[in-house]
Parts: sequence; structure tokens; C-alpha cells
Amino acid sequence: MFGKIKILLYLIYTKLKTNGIKKIGNKVIVVPPLTLLGKDKITIGNSCYFGPGCRIEAWKKYNEKSYDPIIEIGEDVRINSTCHIGAINKVIIGKQTLLGSHVMIVDHSHGNNSIEEMSIHPSERDLYSKGPIIIGERCWICENVTILPNVTIGDECVIGANSVVTKDLPNRCVIAGNPAKIVRRIE
Repeated sequence: MFGKIKILLYLIYTKLKTNGIKKIGNKVIVVPPLTLLGKDKITIGNSCYFGPGCRIEAWKKYNEKSYDPIIEIGEDVRINSTCHIGAINKVIIGKQTLLGSHVMIVDHSHGNNSIEEMSIHPSERDLYSKGPIIIGERCWICENVTILPNVTIGDECVIGANSVVTKDLPNRCVIAGNPAKIVRRIE
């Protein structure tokens, strides 16, 4: 009985929290708490799950500078606890992808790391993106992975725990490390 009440509470929370999202599918479940920023720039497909403590941030404005972000989360995506997805450019996560806990997918940084910016507090620098992040379908992104800007990950990839993805990856491969490298092709 308690399980049914818990699910009902999650569904009510989901409905309230996701109100104002650009497009949201059916059967989406959000476990509180969830931080959503720039809801009108976020699209979520059917049957998605968000674990507790997730942050989904589409930054339309930061330090008086405007951006036009896009975050698209495909159908049947599972995002576990305390994941952080942030965009000033574009982040796309393909359908049936699984994110372990503590995954960070952010297409920007605080500044462009120029010598002129080093005397400015990082939180006061303009946000800067080197490019979008595109993640293919049916990927498994293990715990504590960081995916950096300007990266495209192919379909059906496995990214090992604690990896830092800094460059494009083809379909069907296992990658691991910092920086992440192909460990094996899935044939």
C-alpha cells in the first residue's frame, strides 16, 4: 500500500514540477527534489525517470548575457540521482539511454579560460560553449561520468565509471578513462 501512495506522490510532484516545460511526454516520473531552469527550452519524451537531486538547467540568461539553449531528452531515458545536465547551447540525449548517479553533462564553462578572465571571479565570467553535446540512443553512461562540450557520442555506447569524455565517439564502443578512450568495439 505504501508503495502505491509513494508513486502517487511522485506523479503529483512530477505534474507540479514540470508545469511549463516546452514538451513533456506521458509516464514521466520525477523523484524529488528536482531543479529545473529554463523549462520552456526543455523537451522530455515518454516514459522518462529522474532520480532524486537532479538538476536540469537551460540557461537563457546569466550575468546579463542571453543564450538560446536546447535540452532534449528522448523517450524511455533513465536518469539516476544527482545528475546535472546544463546547456547554453544544446544537449540531446537519445532514447533508451541510462545515466548512472552523479553524471554531469554540461555544454559550457565559466569563461573561455583566457588570461584576461583569470582576474575575474569564475561565477562572474560569461558562460562559454565550445559546442553542443549529442548522446546517441541506448547508451549506458555509468556513475560519476563527465561529458564535456562539443562531443557527439554514437548509439549503443558504454561509458565506464569515472570517465571524462572530451571527444567524439563512434557507435557501439566501450570507453573508459580520463580522458576517455575506446577500450573495445562492440561487434
